[in-house]
Amino acid sequence: MFKRITPLNRALTTMSASVKVISSASLMTLILVGCNSDSDAEVQDVATPVTEPAKDTSGSQWSLVWSDEFDGSEIDVSKWNLAHNCYGGGNEELQCYTQRDDNSQVVDGKLVITAKREDYNGPAVALGDPNYDETDTSKQQPYTSARLDSTNKGDWKYGRFEIKAKMPHGQGTWPAIWMLPTDWAYGPWAGSGEIDIMEAVNLKVITDGAESQEPEARVHGTLHYGKAWPGNVYSGAEYTLPDGINPADDFHVYAVEWEKDEIRWYVDDVHFATQGSAGWYSQYTDADGNLQQAPEDAPFNQSFHMILNFAVGGTWAGNVNNTGVDESVFPQVMEVDYVRVYECSVSPETGSGCATVGENAQVVEGNSAPEITTPTTDIGAGPEFIMFDDELAEGLALDSYNPDGSVALQMVVVEGRGNVIQMDKVGATGNAYFSYPPTADLSHWANNGYLIFDVNLLSIDDGVDLLVKIDSGWPNVSDINVTLPELNTWTEVKISIAELVASGNRFSPGSVADLSTVVNPFVIEALGNISVQIDNVRFEFQVVEAEELVIYDDEVNSPYSLGHYAASGSVDITQVDAGGDYGTVTQFSFNTDESVVYYQSTGLGQDVSQFSFIEFDVNVVTDPRSERDFNIKVDCGHPCSSGDFGITTPDIATWTHYKISLNELVTHAGSSLDLTKVDTPLVIFPAWGNQNGVVMQVDNVVLTK
Repeated sequence: MFKRITPLNRALTTMSASVKVISSASLMTLILVGCNSDSDAEVQDVATPVTEPAKDTSGSQWSLVWSDEFDGSEIDVSKWNLAHNCYGGGNEELQCYTQRDDNSQVVDGKLVITAKREDYNGPAVALGDPNYDETDTSKQQPYTSARLDSTNKGDWKYGRFEIKAKMPHGQGTWPAIWMLPTDWAYGPWAGSGEIDIMEAVNLKVITDGAESQEPEARVHGTLHYGKAWPGNVYSGAEYTLPDGINPADDFHVYAVEWEKDEIRWYVDDVHFATQGSAGWYSQYTDADGNLQQAPEDAPFNQSFHMILNFAVGGTWAGNVNNTGVDESVFPQVMEVDYVRVYECSVSPETGSGCATVGENAQVVEGNSAPEITTPTTDIGAGPEFIMFDDELAEGLALDSYNPDGSVALQMVVVEGRGNVIQMDKVGATGNAYFSYPPTADLSHWANNGYLIFDVNLLSIDDGVDLLVKIDSGWPNVSDINVTLPELNTWTEVKISIAELVASGNRFSPGSVADLSTVVNPFVIEALGNISVQIDNVRFEFQVVEAEELVIYDDEVNSPYSLGHYAASGSVDITQVDAGGDYGTVTQFSFNTDESVVYYQSTGLGQDVSQFSFIEFDVNVVTDPRSERDFNIKVDCGHPCSSGDFGITTPDIATWTHYKISLNELVTHAGSSLDLTKVDTPLVIFPAWGNQNGVVMQVDNVVLTK
């Protein structure tokens, strides 16, 4: 129930008791040719129906350690927390969770969660988000419901978890009984795991046009694990009660038994599925930013808490069966008779020795951990960061967030271009992205950096937005709308990285991408049906649209760096605090007569012809020379240069401002300066052959119009 990775609707099972196995992995291969199925989940019919209760092989070795029988007159707040938000669960759900009796109360010995059709305003993000404010009313949803959790009031590692409940029904209903980690030891969802004891969507709905006209009756048991979203995977099974019984008609007992290295699922004591640690894994980013394999049976070796909730709509319930939400069926209720947690008395430390095993339970294969590769250390260093041009840059991987199998990626060959990436998507949820494990520092691209790519729009539904994102790990994501080009026309898109970051996360207001810790440097997402091709994805520095180009002001701005050349001797270069309006400046101490110092974008010549002046400030701290000449140059890749250009001698211990015409440098005698490919906008030095002992400070280096 948290950023779901769930299967698409499938042909309904027959109404004898049966189980299906579902396994899904992220698209980790670079080239995904022919991925045109409705889902990347693998579903296998089990020949032998699971109809008989499991045999209890353990006697009475399960010891009750926690329960809520809901015998009181109100919800026991010593056991449960009530959510208050309109976030949407990370799944585009349509409910606000409230703490009102209208949505959750204890009645006649049962917990009753009621989902109602009513407009309601509340917090736009959930508790735990750094921007959460319980008084926030900025987000409105058309339904209300409730979500209870036992965080820090009921937290367990291993045991039997048993819940007797009756489900709601109707298109758009999504009840769930599930568990999340309390301490998130292996990082954000789903690296730290999720255990879904029972989920169901759209119960009793007869799917229009389906081969089977039996009412929807399936329940699902699933594990989520792997890496932090969107690098997560899942595996599980679905189960149908015997003899046409529907979970919405009466109470049934849903349970899991969880021990070290194994989790088992039950409905009314029928053991229908088992998953083992060989089919799950966790990979997390350590404090040094390196991707690590978690130990043992992680992530299911930590304490988890219980969650009971009733969602409305969203990326699963709203996208299967007859799609959307049938407003006419509301209000709907989810009723819970009891929640009971047992400890295995044989081995409480491992939960082993008390297993209740059914002969026909299906073993779910799960997913294997991908190989952890050593990332390159200079990813995106510049002066140009080419992410895709016929192939992905070394260190990047093509992947997708594909919760309902609606995204298909493939590499196709286009005449005159070679390989391009094609994304075909059905529905509102899912995207494609370039990932970099673990994170990349791209902060140097904030100043005059642009995300540039070519796009060919093959088809798109009316009113569908096309977003581009930079992702630093949820919720630290920034997105921006792309102006849609004409169909079947290759078009270059250019987006200021600074503007993209500043636009923030529309799905988590107040959150923005952190360029110093980027997980996915390029994400493309359409909020609806689309077929699109992408090529030549890159970061570039461009200054054509800039009003000024700040090269140094308290620090050197990318793509520039400080450098020097000394034919003999040395130059000491330090950053010092000059105080006052100047703050941090660069100090050059010349221990030679043959040196120059400069600000240079190595390997990157830029068109600065729209600028008119090079400006900078100089403070000479010490100058023992009798002839105190100073020169500057502007270079455009040897031998392209303005040549030495003398400047007015600055006074000692006084800041002097210089504003020098670039046109003068171009027309200067002996100049070969080409302003369309400048890589070194300022070279400065005491006159060659007479420098030793000079100490000077430089600040506020900028090209202006």
